[in-house]
Amino acid sequence: MNPETESWVRLCWTKPTRYYYEVHLAPDLWGQWMVTRIWGRTGTALGRRMSIPCASYQEGLQQVTAVKARRRQRGYQLIREEANACIAHQSIK
Repeated sequence: MNPETESWVRLCWTKPTRYYYEVHLAPDLWGQWMVTRIWGRTGTALGRRMSIPCASYQEGLQQVTAVKARRRQRGYQLIREEANACIAHQSIK
């Protein structure tokens, strides 16, 4: 893992019908990159979470980019986009 070029990424969306969706790209405790998706209905304790291991940081960025395109296609509005390094932030646009 190279901290100068590989950093965690977090994106959050909402939909006017009160749904939310998040995707995180971050390393687990052993250093393997994981894409975590969290979704549900706003205002309830119910929701789902799914974590998928990635072979590399670049594969994780590809998955995040695919999720971003799909959320846009489904009418979600991006409300937050965070990264802890400028290079990673620019890579997902």
